[in-house]
Amino acid sequence: MKIDKLLEKPRNVYLFALLAILVESFSSVCLKLAGRFPVFSSNYVFYYFSAIIIMGIYAVLWQLLLEHLPLTTAYLRKGMSYILVYLWAYVFFGEHISPMQWIGTAIILAGMVVSQMGEGKGKVK
Repeated sequence: MKIDKLLEKPRNVYLFALLAILVESFSSVCLKLAGRFPVFSSNYVFYYFSAIIIMGIYAVLWQLLLEHLPLTTAYLRKGMSYILVYLWAYVFFGEHISPMQWIGTAIILAGMVVSQMGEGKGKVK
């Protein structure tokens, strides 16, 4: 399969992980948009099912990723999802991000960096 060939390079595996998490983070945008409409209205159904389709795509991407990364390494990257949701909340909905949320974001990033340092090099399958 062509995707397996692409994922032979460690750099591509990490970029693929970022892509999967980016895709997953957009499901939150769709669910937020769905919540703006009456339940079962055509707009609600459109956005809700868009979120489900996005999550299905994410599940396939994540499964492909897990074939090339240890589970612990892959799940470290999921912290980026929280950060991306803050970004989308600000960009798409104009939501305010409080100083405490910024501190939480910094803690998530610091945790990802520290955890990555503990993994060592060459752990990608």
